[in-house]
Amino acid sequence: MAPLQKIENYLIARGCEIHKVKDHLVEFRLPGETSRTPGGRLSLARDGSLKMWHRYAEKGLAAGEPWYAAGDIPLGDKSTPSLSAHIDQLTVTHDLAALAKVPKFSSLPGQLRFYDPEQVWRAADASLQAAGLIASRLHGRYCDGSDQKPVYKLLVSNDGVATAFSFRNDIDLPAPWREGRQTSDGKKTMFVTGQDLGLDADLALLRSSLVLPRWATAAELHPADLDLNRDTIESWMAAEHPPTDHRHLVKSNAVLDGSDLRVYPRGHRFAGTMMAPMFRPDPMGGRDTVELCGVHHLMPIVAFCTDKIMAKGSRTIGAFVPLPAPDSLMKAIVGGALAPLQAWLSVADRSKPLVICEGVATGLAIQQSGAGSTLCALSSNNVMAVAKWVKETGLSDLFPSVVIATDHDIGHDAAGRLKSNAIPHALEAAKVTGFALAVPPAASQVGTDARDLLGQGGPQAVRDFIASAAPAADLEKARAEIFLLLKETHLPKEPEFER
Repeated sequence: MAPLQKIENYLIARGCEIHKVKDHLVEFRLPGETSRTPGGRLSLARDGSLKMWHRYAEKGLAAGEPWYAAGDIPLGDKSTPSLSAHIDQLTVTHDLAALAKVPKFSSLPGQLRFYDPEQVWRAADASLQAAGLIASRLHGRYCDGSDQKPVYKLLVSNDGVATAFSFRNDIDLPAPWREGRQTSDGKKTMFVTGQDLGLDADLALLRSSLVLPRWATAAELHPADLDLNRDTIESWMAAEHPPTDHRHLVKSNAVLDGSDLRVYPRGHRFAGTMMAPMFRPDPMGGRDTVELCGVHHLMPIVAFCTDKIMAKGSRTIGAFVPLPAPDSLMKAIVGGALAPLQAWLSVADRSKPLVICEGVATGLAIQQSGAGSTLCALSSNNVMAVAKWVKETGLSDLFPSVVIATDHDIGHDAAGRLKSNAIPHALEAAKVTGFALAVPPAASQVGTDARDLLGQGGPQAVRDFIASAAPAADLEKARAEIFLLLKETHLPKEPEFER
């Protein structure tokens, strides 16, 4: 095997993404890294010696054997630690722990202590409120006596470090809070660790294998809201099947079967609202488990200009609603959050494509038409994260194909630019993962999705829609009236998730 190919295989087995290979240098992205210019570099010398570093890893990389510290690499007016090894020492297997940046707050590698992020969150929240801040209805936001709007923000990392800052840049908290580093836009921060808050910790001897997956970054992975999970599970188990005339089952001239979902039971404050439980990949990197991370509400009436919304506390990045039978996962949940993915795979139709779409009703239409099983990403902004997870875990290998199905959002503004991100995001996800892309027929009205196709042409129209999926490059040529405009389109920022 050629040396550079061996290096590429090694990095891929560690969960990295190869960006460029030039002469003796390989550029790569770490799992979860989203920077346009990747920071990872691995060079090969004539004698087979290797040197690896990451320009954005100020504490260096956690790589394990056979790597050893090799001094700093100068990068302009800064430097970053490098690691060395020899090409003959690399072992290319697919059970290696992923590469990761060395945590900012670490002691000796073998003595890292892990604080449960959920416990740290609760303790930090209590500390902030004890200091006089008032919790807002927005998760992780706080007001004070001088301003009714949220002006403080709390974040907790997967390593159990709580950070707080003020949008007014005036944060001043009592001990045990300590002054931290400024944010990228110059705001002052303060932080506490689990130890500062008096929490019990576990030795994290295996933390190197529990690194962030490629579908998200540390800033996005808030711990699941266990109180919300508890209510969701209890309500689901006590719930009833939705009435056949529920608002979301009879729109767009398409009658959907809601038996895969539930409505909150009588006496609950959301009684009559349809529940779509949300799952995300295991934040600790487990390939065979998913985590309950929230619930999507499909309301029987329009309220506050919408009829669907996420329950407060839902974690949306990487989240999806699996169809058919999310009940298979709900009944298999242990510890209030995690469930074995196999519970869903056992009821999914693995003889047909796995389809990644946006809305729940769209997913119901695809699944019930017999076109395939679906993962509803709930927003075009989230399609990429779900698609990457499907690809990197090998879930895609369990189905004959994977299709990214987008809505026909081809509306243009006065300048001739696309109004919606749906098609550009689906196209990008298809290119990155190599999955097929399906766009509704050219004659479809603006905004048409699988549910509309079901209402207009029945199940066969939906099956034809999914069967029309093609590689992104082929579809760009076939539907030039859409894709030629993308290079000139500067899309407006849309709400993060479907409302």
